[in-house]
Amino acid sequence: MTQKMTWEEMKKAFPDEWLLIVDYETDSSGHVVAGVVERHSREKDEVFCSPVVNKDCAFKYTGESTFPGGWRSYAQRYTV
Repeated sequence: MTQKMTWEEMKKAFPDEWLLIVDYETDSSGHVVAGVVERHSREKDEVFCSPVVNKDCAFKYTGESTFPGGWRSYAQRYTV
C-alpha cells in the first residue's frame, strides 16, 4: 500500500487489526494522525515479524484497547 491515510481512515479500513505504519505524521502529543500502512493483520506477530529497513515506523492497533488509558501503540520510530 502506498496511499497515505488518516488514523480515522485506517481504523475504518482495518478494524481490530495491528498496523505497521510508515511515512507517518504525529500531532503535538506524539499520536499518529496519518501515514502509509505498510503491513496489517489481526495477528500482531505477523506485523511485528520484521520492521521496514531504513524507515521510521510505528505499530498501532485499531481496535479497543485492553490496557488502562487506551494504550494502542507498541513502538514508534523503530528502524533497522
